[in-house]
Amino acid sequence: MLNLGSSLHSGRPTQIHSSLLTIEERLAVVLDCWNLLEDRKEHYLPRGEREPESAYRRRLEAALPSGFFRDALRTFAGMLASSHWRELPASLQAVISDVDGRGTDLGVFLERADLLVLRDGAALVGVLPPTHLWPSEGDRQQALRSGDRLSLPRLVLLERRDVLNWHLPDPQSLPDAISFRLPNPKTQQEPLSDELPQHPWLYGSAALDDNGMAIETMELVADPQAPSGWRSQRTGLQHYRGISQLPLIWYASDGAAFGEGDLPHLGLAHQYLTHFRCQSDYQELLYRTALPVGVRTGVQGPMGGAGSAGEPVVLGPNSVIDLPEGASFQFVEIQARSLAEHRAWLESLDQGMRRDALIPSGAQGAPRTATEISMAASQAYALLQSQAIQKASMFSSLLEHWCALTGEALPHWEGPALLVEISPLAPAPKPQPTVAEMLQLQERGIISEEALRQWLGDLAGIAPASA
Repeated sequence: MLNLGSSLHSGRPTQIHSSLLTIEERLAVVLDCWNLLEDRKEHYLPRGEREPESAYRRRLEAALPSGFFRDALRTFAGMLASSHWRELPASLQAVISDVDGRGTDLGVFLERADLLVLRDGAALVGVLPPTHLWPSEGDRQQALRSGDRLSLPRLVLLERRDVLNWHLPDPQSLPDAISFRLPNPKTQQEPLSDELPQHPWLYGSAALDDNGMAIETMELVADPQAPSGWRSQRTGLQHYRGISQLPLIWYASDGAAFGEGDLPHLGLAHQYLTHFRCQSDYQELLYRTALPVGVRTGVQGPMGGAGSAGEPVVLGPNSVIDLPEGASFQFVEIQARSLAEHRAWLESLDQGMRRDALIPSGAQGAPRTATEISMAASQAYALLQSQAIQKASMFSSLLEHWCALTGEALPHWEGPALLVEISPLAPAPKPQPTVAEMLQLQERGIISEEALRQWLGDLAGIAPASA
């Protein structure tokens, strides 16, 4: 378990699971791409050697990342959202528009989980036990009739980076202890002048013991006497008897074990960053070559005299330039041959991003053949089908945990509890004309006799005879 009293760096406990540390940088990359590189442009566009600070700041402000990465993941999540559940427990159906206690609909909750899994490769879906515990079932039912939401379980969704540590009794089993963090809602409020600073995170842990499950919550309080400036303070501790398994589900894109899972769109994120840098270089070239340069020849010094450098040339709508005999002044276009190369490279990157995003038929980019479209659609369909199976399995486990906490009977279905409909992404093949239709077109002069012979030969698999 995490040692919350240990020294902190950047507001984070030092003890983190090794598998999370391994992918921490990769998670940061996909998160930056998802957030459109907000406040992180300097990390991906470093300052050039001897580049003036003012020029570097102007270059950062002019660099505008696109939303391609986020839109591509939302497209996939939208396809997975075409699903419906067969039957829900009565208590869950009663709060279907507020499954997490914060007004989130069940469909929206599942779509958010899909987005996190597509972005980070996995997410943690949990069912929190009721906060209000009652001495009898009658008291609980009375509280439910009065609209007490905290007398029912709540769904919780944690990003992969917020699941800090866990313990597995053996590699093939489920965890018996887990530590996590949640955003501190107090940091979103305007602090008073005399208030101590608030830590951005709240920390919690859930663990099984001989009697059931214990959930502990902690917050970090500012303490100038502590070496790190913060000390841990317990804010809650609840015990739930009769629970033999943590109500937590590891929702991974590839069905990996708890805490594991590859990032399915990491390659697309790296292409997105490459495209962003190339686009920035292209904009910088356009900025530097937008106007022609004035060049004067035959002037060595002030008005043609030898010695010091020439006088500056001031151009305006009413300016007149007096030049000595043999001197000239003209505007010269900067050739900037690399502009065309940058433009071609940007187009190539754009097509590669669309190909890796498995967008089967994009409105932009080079035209694709029917075979290329079919192959891309098949690849995307296979990925979505695998994700749909994982989603259905996760939803079934979620209902099992919900019913275990409420004491309701789990509904029985023939098949999975959640049906995810993934339609084929390849365009439907166009119907082939009949022989009679082709003969009629030839009789009307719409197609030539040679075209008709070619079509009949292709239909029969016979090579056309040479004239």
